[in-house]
Amino acid sequence: MAVLSWPKEEIAAFAQTVLNLSEGVNFCSDCFNLSDPEPSSTGSSGTRNHKCYICLDSRRETEKICVVEKIIDLNSIEKTGLYRGLYHVLGGAINPVEGSLPASLKIKELLQRIESLKEQNTNGSTKELEIILATNPNTYGETTAMYLEELFRPLGIKTTRLAKGLSSGSYLEYVDSITLQNAFKNRR
Repeated sequence: MAVLSWPKEEIAAFAQTVLNLSEGVNFCSDCFNLSDPEPSSTGSSGTRNHKCYICLDSRRETEKICVVEKIIDLNSIEKTGLYRGLYHVLGGAINPVEGSLPASLKIKELLQRIESLKEQNTNGSTKELEIILATNPNTYGETTAMYLEELFRPLGIKTTRLAKGLSSGSYLEYVDSITLQNAFKNRR
């Protein structure tokens, strides 16, 4: 609401800046993370392929793909420094109420990428491809993860999920029953 009190010239300049920003964003043609402004290569159909710094890193473990809902989720995982595999950004979660159905997510692209990586990994590699489902632990994230698990099951693709449970510093008296169930199920 504070924007409404700005002078019209400032509002117009702000709107133009936001418009310019949205037109200048490039996404990685493999994982849909933000990518460099310059294309990394030209595809077979003549389209320009943009690659992010993660997909360009030859030291990454190509037999692991961590599937996340949004780029900010990817950044959160990457900040830990614990994961050295690849990523795939779906662009959201299945949420029929808001019109986000499987067809509106980057699921088809994920399947194509899996097939491509399976072909690459069979050339001399004995490691099995693993898809790590790192969707948010809410109704929509869980629905998305279950959908993907069912989709991958007939294909024989190994899927894993992030562990769920109590967060550090929490009190049992304030924890909901689903979180407690997950904490007991995933205990070590």
